[in-house]
Amino acid sequence: MPQPDVSLFLAPRAPLPQTDRARLAAAVARVCPNSGPVTVQQRCERCGGAHGRPRVLAPDGVHVSLSRAGDTMVVAVSVVGPIGVDLESISAVGRAGFDDVAFNALERAALFEIPFSDRNRARAGLWTTKEALLKLSGEGLAVDPRHVTVGWTGAGASVLLDWPTATLDLARVHLANFDAGPGLIGTLAVLGGAAPRVSVR
Repeated sequence: MPQPDVSLFLAPRAPLPQTDRARLAAAVARVCPNSGPVTVQQRCERCGGAHGRPRVLAPDGVHVSLSRAGDTMVVAVSVVGPIGVDLESISAVGRAGFDDVAFNALERAALFEIPFSDRNRARAGLWTTKEALLKLSGEGLAVDPRHVTVGWTGAGASVLLDWPTATLDLARVHLANFDAGPGLIGTLAVLGGAAPRVSVR
């Protein structure tokens, strides 16, 4: 079986964020066992703090992303291009006022076309897609998420509809939703020439 392009490692969330960050290097070592020492740096490009987008300094050509929700965390390791990953609790997105800050008018209208029983799952899928895309770009929530328009298909998959201020080549952006366990939804965004082969471990 060929090696997956992106490997997702789901695990219980650690009590300390530093422990979760240490899992980045461990995940890279599992994907690239013969590539020598692994070095991962996490530094904010705006303030210099140890909370920015993680970067793999060694081995070359490997990319990582990390997300947490509830008691679960996910580390994504890509050997084909930059990535962003996000997890969200389906119940958390149903709180009052969430839609107004997360979604634009087009998205809010589309959400209310979805049956009520499925709406929070779709809402979480839309939100994780925005977060994954903004992590992929390196901009995070410095960008108003309402500037990114995403949709939710009848098959339960997210799609990017519009992003006028994007700094990425959107023709090379690929999305994949994944099962992150009970009550959670996850989305992966990858920059590459083709849709990636994804493995969830």
